[in-house]
Amino acid sequence: MPVESEAISINAWTGTAGATGTLDVDAGKWGVRQHLQDVPQALAAAEPADLRNWRDPEVGWGVVLPDTDLFSKIDRAHALDAAPSIKTLLASRPGAPVFRYRSTGVRGFLRRYYADGSERDVALSGPPRGIGDTKLPWYMLIAGTPNEIPWHVQYLMNATCFTGRLDLDEEASARYVDALVNGWKESVVSSNRPVVWAVDNGPPDITWLMRGTIADPVAAKLRADLQIGNKIAHLAGATATASGFINAVKLAQPALIVTTSHGLTSPISDPAVMRKQLGLLVDGLGASITPEALLDDWQPDGAIWYAHACCSAGSDVGTSYKGLVKAGSSVEQTLEAVGALGAAVAPLPKALLGARKPARAFVGQVEPTFNYTLRNPENRQVLTDSIQKALYNHMFRREPEPVGMAFARCYRHVGELFAQWHQLVRDVGRAVPGARETALRVQLMAIDRQSMVILGDPTAVLPPLT
Repeated sequence: MPVESEAISINAWTGTAGATGTLDVDAGKWGVRQHLQDVPQALAAAEPADLRNWRDPEVGWGVVLPDTDLFSKIDRAHALDAAPSIKTLLASRPGAPVFRYRSTGVRGFLRRYYADGSERDVALSGPPRGIGDTKLPWYMLIAGTPNEIPWHVQYLMNATCFTGRLDLDEEASARYVDALVNGWKESVVSSNRPVVWAVDNGPPDITWLMRGTIADPVAAKLRADLQIGNKIAHLAGATATASGFINAVKLAQPALIVTTSHGLTSPISDPAVMRKQLGLLVDGLGASITPEALLDDWQPDGAIWYAHACCSAGSDVGTSYKGLVKAGSSVEQTLEAVGALGAAVAPLPKALLGARKPARAFVGQVEPTFNYTLRNPENRQVLTDSIQKALYNHMFRREPEPVGMAFARCYRHVGELFAQWHQLVRDVGRAVPGARETALRVQLMAIDRQSMVILGDPTAVLPPLT
């Protein structure tokens, strides 16, 4: 049937009947010309970038290197002084900016050099985010030792970025970067088989409190997940032995490991030995989990490990807690001895991240945890909700959050706590009852959260549940 003979009607009433007609002889031509009005773009703001996607230029990833005057500004802009493994990583992430830390610089800023020889100091607080000449990426990797780029720089960056650190010798760093660049594609670890290990020496020992406020609640969340259920290995109390842990990870090949325990800080009389075994996890029998025994017949192979133990991540120069406890106590002696070791990453995370099949990331402490920071002594309120949610709610989403993003809520508490502390200091000056005691606890909590650090790349993400 010819187009022009087709009957057509509209829903308009002429007074006696509905309006009707037939198509015009040139109706076919009308049909291929545009008659629709162009629809202007809606005035609503664009949706924010998904912070899980570090590849999005509005999110971004960058690296922080030690600054050096031995190379030109142009060479520093292109990271020509970086280790070969870091150059490989930068080449795999085109457009990633390179920032620099200078010990003489103002805290709260990182320097950036540009290909034209210019330079700029970029603020850690308040800059535009993403990839660009004046922007700060959300994901940042510190490539250097705590002596080259101090822990306090990472503490500041944790407040505004998703930050990790890589401190390995070149051979180990090359293994880690190779696994990272290739996305751990040959990894056999499973998110369906997590391992939770919690030493419990009974109250009032702090291991009992760490188990009750971190390990057991996280284990309960994991067990309640229908894709995990009884596939979780939960070793607590009497079963949380060093040998039991090693057997568990060998059997499960877990993608997530959560441990709560004391961290080894002895012998105080022999700093060299103490440094070699600093922060090793100690079971209820006093035995420690050594890298040698652990890696004898097991490889982390892309696991993410959260270790809540004193110095599990490393040590710093001195201690933030000087003057807190009476001289001569075991706490005071431990703080002083660890602080005398200087700034370093602990041996366990170094071994895991530099292994033949490296771990994805390690989350641990530079300073010890105090019992005050786990549960409020006044109302007994548990204060570890953000840690629990980081380890399950955020890292086990349908599209999991990278480890740096997952722990961001934990670091957010630092700013909140220090803001509260400043108000409490004013209350102390006004002789408000209880203000001095509360200020002490609040500052302890802030330092505790602040000294928890991520080792490895912050973009590391658990494989999805199957």
